[in-house]
Amino acid sequence: MSFSENLQTLRKAAGISQEQLAERLDVSRQAVSKWETDGGYPEIDKIIALCDLFGCTMDELVKGSVSSDKNDERRRYDSHFNRYSKLISVGVMLIIQGVALSTLSFGFADAGSLKGEFLNILGTAALFLFIAASVPLFIAGGLEHSDFKKRHPIVPQIYSADEIERYNTRVFPYLIGGGIALIFIGLVLTVIPSLYIWSAAALLGLTGIAAAMMTYACIQHSKYDIDSYNREHEEEDSADSPADPSAAARKKRRSLIRKINGTIMLSATALFLAIGFIWDIWDPSWAVFPLGGIACAIVSVLLKTPDDKE
Repeated sequence: MSFSENLQTLRKAAGISQEQLAERLDVSRQAVSKWETDGGYPEIDKIIALCDLFGCTMDELVKGSVSSDKNDERRRYDSHFNRYSKLISVGVMLIIQGVALSTLSFGFADAGSLKGEFLNILGTAALFLFIAASVPLFIAGGLEHSDFKKRHPIVPQIYSADEIERYNTRVFPYLIGGGIALIFIGLVLTVIPSLYIWSAAALLGLTGIAAAMMTYACIQHSKYDIDSYNREHEEEDSADSPADPSAAARKKRRSLIRKINGTIMLSATALFLAIGFIWDIWDPSWAVFPLGGIACAIVSVLLKTPDDKE
């Protein structure tokens, strides 16, 4: 493909007009039109700017074929990350929704009555059923993601600067903000005395949806950060090399964070079940889950260093 065809393909894929491209490059629309009709070539600084804007190399832009290989790579990468985001997000939501249903069931159970025993059994069954349903999602998502990273250790920059900015400014903040808003609504409901048990279950239910939204948003955010994706694999390759001790340190730190956070959430689940089954205190005991989430966030903040973000 010629430079003009490559430029048209990249511009249309990014969803910007000739006028918008001209504004970004500080040239006239007529100049862009000439480039796309083989009427002329931009100066070298404009070509470099185009490469930065569309996330391609100079060879790809000037004499390559950006439409075939890049589109195939993009489809594979997008498809994997979208599926991975959904699997993990739904798994997170199922666990918290299971806790919400069990809390509701335990809350209405009258101690010593047949109805109460039935509701206790129903609540326990709901909790374990939802946890059991989430486990295959986590396993499938984790295995698929690990396999994808092995098969595609390095991914070219397949997103334009506009696409990355659009997600980071128009999608990501609203997903995170929406999740926080749902949790806040749930907290407001808990102060209404007449709702009592319903409010606790509603808080957990809304928290489950919020957690899924924020998990999805964060995984999608990492999808667009291809530099970090590539850098992570490079660090894994060099982690065992004495020539790059900082990479090994970062890998060990991240592994430690994952282990501690996993231990915290498993402990929270064990504590919730112990408090419920041993002391029959199901209603307030659900608080261990948000507390566990806060503890995980604190661990991540304390153990990360500026080097982890470079």
